[in-house]
Amino acid sequence: MSIFQKSVKNPITTALIYVAIAIIGVYSYSKLAVDLLPDLGTNNILVLTSYEGASASDIETNVTKPLENVLNGVSNLKNINANSKENVSVIALEFEYGIDVEEATNDIRDKLDLVSSMLPDGVSKPIIFKFSTEAIPILMLSVESEESTNALYKILDERIVSPLSRVEGVGAVSIQGAPQREINIYCDPYKLDAYGLTIEGITNVIRAENLNLPLGNMDMGSST
Repeated sequence: MSIFQKSVKNPITTALIYVAIAIIGVYSYSKLAVDLLPDLGTNNILVLTSYEGASASDIETNVTKPLENVLNGVSNLKNINANSKENVSVIALEFEYGIDVEEATNDIRDKLDLVSSMLPDGVSKPIIFKFSTEAIPILMLSVESEESTNALYKILDERIVSPLSRVEGVGAVSIQGAPQREINIYCDPYKLDAYGLTIEGITNVIRAENLNLPLGNMDMGSST
């Protein structure tokens, strides 16, 4: 006897089965997660390392090569691509699909710890960036100024970035393109040579004098 004949001869049982399937379907549908930008798995990890004041060739020799050599030993690595630019080293690692990204990240971090002591002084701690749809901006705002643009960054930071950063669910808010206040120091190479000075020495002096130190609390009346 075929399933169709059994269904016809047992209509009540058949109806109950269909009702049960419908109830399970409705319940499952109500539990489905809905996300505007669902988090999709990825097999790519980026390692960024900065070395202020270094040329691309210096970055290649002193930063990128040592890091690339040690990262070649990471498990499940499919491909590695390194790029050296002025002030920064960028290493992209591609892994086999289906890997545990957290485990791969920990493996990368362990490898970087092995070579960190061999890097030159002044090299920042490598930043490990995991690609994810969560890092894609969901909202981008454009701002223009008819007056001075020098104060635009500070205005945006105080009036836009800070309030938005406090909104529940907001991961990060960043500013791009707005000019930041900076001081450029140009040195005369002939005078440097005459006084026996170097760019690195001047940089260290400026860095030593430019410090932000916590001074604790001060009581002034009823305020602290």
